Amino acid sequence: MGLSFSSLRAASIRSEFESLMGAKARTFALAARFLDPERRRATEVLYAFFRTLDDLVDERPIGADPAPIAAELADWDRWLAQPRQADGDPLKQALAETLETYAIPPRYLRVLILGLREDLAGHPMASFDDLERYSFRVAGSVGLAMCHVLGATSRTALLAAASLGIAMQLTNILRDVADDLSRGRVYLPADELERFGCHDALIAGSLDDPLRALLRFQIARARRYYEAGTAGIAELPLSVRYPIALAALLYGRILDCVEAQGYDVFSHRAALSRRRKVLLAGRVAIAMQMERHRIPLPLARRAAAPPPMIAFGASTRAELAACGAWVLEPSDHARPS
Repeated sequence: MGLSFSSLRAASIRSEFESLMGAKARTFALAARFLDPERRRATEVLYAFFRTLDDLVDERPIGADPAPIAAELADWDRWLAQPRQADGDPLKQALAETLETYAIPPRYLRVLILGLREDLAGHPMASFDDLERYSFRVAGSVGLAMCHVLGATSRTALLAAASLGIAMQLTNILRDVADDLSRGRVYLPADELERFGCHDALIAGSLDDPLRALLRFQIARARRYYEAGTAGIAELPLSVRYPIALAALLYGRILDCVEAQGYDVFSHRAALSRRRKVLLAGRVAIAMQMERHRIPLPLARRAAAPPPMIAFGASTRAELAACGAWVLEPSDHARPS
């Protein structure tokens, strides 16, 4: 018996989601190959959602009216308030199925929209508290959703996933300084630019010692988020630990690339070659087999004790609480970030 038109169409849509991830997120696509087909499919659907909305904001022409994009984000937000299959919209149909199958709270995805609205409005990052909250919204929210796909939804797993997502977003920001400047965006915290005395050099695209010092500081902080994030991989089922450890390692190595090029984020976009990714994938697989699925610490660095949980800033704690991953206490409102 031949395939029906509907099954052929569904297969075509699945192929589109897979192709999108392969073209736009090669590191994640490589890691996702090691997931079972069902989880890989769910990952591709979630990526298609996050990427589609992110591109709405990031790829708009400079000076374009933001109103139509704001309206489209509002439409998605309304849909996520009561997600349902939508005839004629393959992404909404696939997303509704994924949310239901893996019991993913739609509020996680609505958090992304909050972050994209910040981008659309050009919201400045006055301090790291602002940047951490933004990074949680646009990337930590991805981690929370993936916890449900991967089968680990304890509070420890959720907080670790949020940390890993923030780490990856901080990496994106350091890698893409020049691209962001070309779009009139600066994500590095304004108070830290002032403290290091490198605001003018950054805007001019001129690398000097104060700017190198700032970037060195940012990289060290991002690595602390990787350490906190990968410490939670042990919460995952054995069958899905390797692809997540691999994704964390490959993304974290982008920071090594920034260092290797002397912190020059203007002339070169830090990236790993495909050959390097494949070699690292093999090293992680061997290390995990030898250690019986224990997770090597990120960036192949060892520590005497497990890394501590990240002390999230007040704004991020409030976001995590709204997502059900944090219980706010009276001291949370007064604790410094």
